[in-house]
This record gives sequence, structure tokens and C-alpha cells, in this order.
Amino acid sequence: MRYLQEAILFLSLICCVFTQQCAEPTEVARFDCYQEGNATQQKCEARGCCWKRPSQISNLNSPGVPLCFYPSDFPTYQVTSNQSTDFGQRFRIVKSKTTYMPNDVLDLTVDLIYETQQRLRIRIYDTANKRYEVPLDVPVVEKKADSTDYDISVKSNPFAIIVTRISTGATL
Repeated sequence: MRYLQEAILFLSLICCVFTQQCAEPTEVARFDCYQEGNATQQKCEARGCCWKRPSQISNLNSPGVPLCFYPSDFPTYQVTSNQSTDFGQRFRIVKSKTTYMPNDVLDLTVDLIYETQQRLRIRIYDTANKRYEVPLDVPVVEKKADSTDYDISVKSNPFAIIVTRISTGATL
């Protein structure tokens, strides 16, 4: 009887934790975890993602609410270092474990290059391994822009970059 009670308690805890991971404050905060189309609950949950139908009220107002979405504890990148460079800033971002994505890179470098007053370049690349980069002609920058019409806000965990146009207040 005691083992049965412990098993029920254990299963209840698992259910509770899974529910908490998939609880979203609003349905518009959901990020689609199965963009390929033809998502099913089984395919979604095999990726470690959440499956929940949107409420009828939300469904009428926001028809793009995904059924399959990332849980709040899905492995994400977080900033491990931040340093100033001659051209802007450099961040190292690391993810603690791989996900369903093939060839998941756990350690990335992010360069923010303040090229001109109006132009910012963001370059994200594998810290450890050189990979193919699309050969684009980009302007050669001699020095960091003295003043800019953009404000950069970096969130550490989970990693995020928010760029705002100072003159208009628009998020870019």
C-alpha cells in the first residue's frame, strides 16, 4: 500500500511539473515549436514541447496561436560573458543541453557592430567551429559609430536582443 501511495505521489508531481512548464500567462506569448506543419500532439510532445488548444475567446482574436509551443523550461541560451570591442560589444551565449534540432550548437558568439548612426550589424556564429557563411558584401567599418539612433537592450537569461529606434521609439 505504501509503494502505491508513493507511486501516486510521484506521478502527481510529474503531472504538476509538466503542467507548470506548459502554463503560459497569455496565449500570444506562445512560440511555435512545430513550424513544419501537420503537427500532432504526439509529434509535438516528442520534441519536449507543449500541446494545448487555444481558448475560444483567444482563437477568435488571435487565429495564429500555435497548438504546439515551447515550454517555459525549454533549453535556451544565456549570456556567460559580455565585453566591449573596438566596434561595439561581444557576447558569449551558452545553452546547457541540446534539443531536438539536428547539429545543435551549444556555444555561440554574438557580435554587435555599431556601424553607423542608423545601421547596426548583428553577427552570430559558432564559437568553437568555423562554419560556412554566406558571402555577402558588407561595408568595411573602420571604427565604432560615435552616436546612434538605436538603443540596444540585451536580456541575459534567456538571451534576447531588443533594438529600439531612439527617434521613433519603434522596436526593430
